[in-house]
Amino acid sequence: MDIGINCEEGKFKFRVCGILQHNDKYLVVKMNDNPFYCLPGGHVELGEDTNQAVLREMREELGFEVKLEKLVAVNQNFFTGNDGRPFHELGFYYVVSAVDEKNINPNDYAREELDKGKIQHLVFKWATLEELKKLDFRPPFLTRCLENDHVEINVSRD
Repeated sequence: MDIGINCEEGKFKFRVCGILQHNDKYLVVKMNDNPFYCLPGGHVELGEDTNQAVLREMREELGFEVKLEKLVAVNQNFFTGNDGRPFHELGFYYVVSAVDEKNINPNDYAREELDKGKIQHLVFKWATLEELKKLDFRPPFLTRCLENDHVEINVSRD
């Protein structure tokens, strides 16, 4: 069961994301009809720690195994959801690497994921740090973490 709350007052989700770098570019994704890019990842499940969750989510979304390198950010993100309700997201962001580099597709690509009975349309893009700064990439504070190579605990509001 995903850790999240969906009620009249708003939504909450506990999310993990993986930062995969290859040839000086970072892998980002547009999910379904979202107009913005984010990092691959997803919900933490009840009873699952964030390390397990990011390994599972990356395997599900990318289709191959990754290993954890380090935690680079913890973020509380407050924004307005597509339905106009307040959204509170707690995110853990990890640098990961492919267990087998041969599995990495170095080109932009699309794939579908069956996630709890629903088809998710994923469009992956490789972007340099400078390109990330120009894209609608969320949450944008992550570019600062990648640029400065430091761990950050952050609160962001739209």
